[in-house]
Amino acid sequence: MGYWTELRSWLLKDPGKLIRYLVLFVCIIIVITQLYECFSKLQNPPISTHSYYNLNDTIEMPAVTICREPPYKEAVLSNISKSVCSHPRFTNCWANYPYGEVAMDEFFMNSTYDLEETFSYPQYGLDGLMDNLEITSSIHFNMGRCHTLRPKIALKRTTKESGYSVMLTHHINPNNNNKYYEKDPGWHIFLHDYRENFTEINMKGSGRVEYVFAEINEEIEIKLQSQFFSNVETRTESCSRVEGYSDLKCGEVCIWKNLSKMSNCTGPWMHEVPEDDCENYKSMKNLTIEYGKVYNGDREIYCDCMQPCVSRIYSTYIQNRKNYNQTDLSTQVWIYYTTKLISMIEERPSYDTTQFIADIGGSLGFLLGLSVLGLIGILENLTLFFCGGVIKKFQMKNEKRQKLESDQQSQQSDETVDVATIYKTKHTKKTPV
Repeated sequence: MGYWTELRSWLLKDPGKLIRYLVLFVCIIIVITQLYECFSKLQNPPISTHSYYNLNDTIEMPAVTICREPPYKEAVLSNISKSVCSHPRFTNCWANYPYGEVAMDEFFMNSTYDLEETFSYPQYGLDGLMDNLEITSSIHFNMGRCHTLRPKIALKRTTKESGYSVMLTHHINPNNNNKYYEKDPGWHIFLHDYRENFTEINMKGSGRVEYVFAEINEEIEIKLQSQFFSNVETRTESCSRVEGYSDLKCGEVCIWKNLSKMSNCTGPWMHEVPEDDCENYKSMKNLTIEYGKVYNGDREIYCDCMQPCVSRIYSTYIQNRKNYNQTDLSTQVWIYYTTKLISMIEERPSYDTTQFIADIGGSLGFLLGLSVLGLIGILENLTLFFCGGVIKKFQMKNEKRQKLESDQQSQQSDETVDVATIYKTKHTKKTPV
């Protein structure tokens, strides 16, 4: 008998076994799939976001970076560059520049506005005191010289008087015809985490910087709200918990290095780049053009900078904005909180060892539990109900075939016995008496 004939006989003899094995096979496949998913989730757990409000005893103020508009002194630029020059981004500023005679650092320092030319001394402070502030200045290509105010203390009150109070001063009268300027004169105000350094490139699209423009001769009240974000580091997405790490600064330095390789030189605003300043018109022109493309978003440079695991985002609301009529050209800016409530948004792994063990037990229970035996019984009954006649017919046919084969084997066995008896009789007759 062949293999397939024996297999068919075995199946027709007890078709319930086939159903049991098929159901068991399907269940094993399902369990293996579930176990694979459990181990995958244990290795890369899904992340869930939890949002809640926290009432702090003290509250952190953001850093405030202020840049003047227009950012450069046109008279100084034109005098040094020996041509009409309103901003260094225009290439005519560098055509007649005295390279080798006037240092680039001197050019940018003399043509931008210092601290006294931006703030009305001593009319600025935090919680009414100047000593509560730390002020740093930085040179930028498009924004000129910007000044960053950082808090030294955490506030215990949320009132207008306890926040930032800044008096800004300008030299352009807004009542005059200022169509000559590309933008309205005033101040660019950026609010960001005090742990972050100001950068004019990445500030535009970082999503963690709030921006307000203050005009001349106005009083503006800016109400603050803050959100605290805590991200979870995964195998696919990493983040940094290093104290003082700034992804904005990392991205800016990365862009500077790429631009310096293209032009083989740097500018005074490109710090931490091991290249010399541009020494001729061609290299400086190329550098300013490429920098403008990056700043305006026409050219993207990939930088592999990790995101911080903890970040703060500040939202601003203009509480009040009105004319501020003074004899001098100045603007009063108030920046403060009205509540100590902080929105907390945290990412948490939504799968742990306990859930993993529970899922494993559930999968094995599905394979070994009574539900599988009950399913087998239901399938057996349904199969016998719908296909019982066909199965019985095949069983009878198989029994007849087996009986026929058994009779044939018995007949062959009888013939073999008769031949043996005849041979034995003949052999006996030849033996002498």
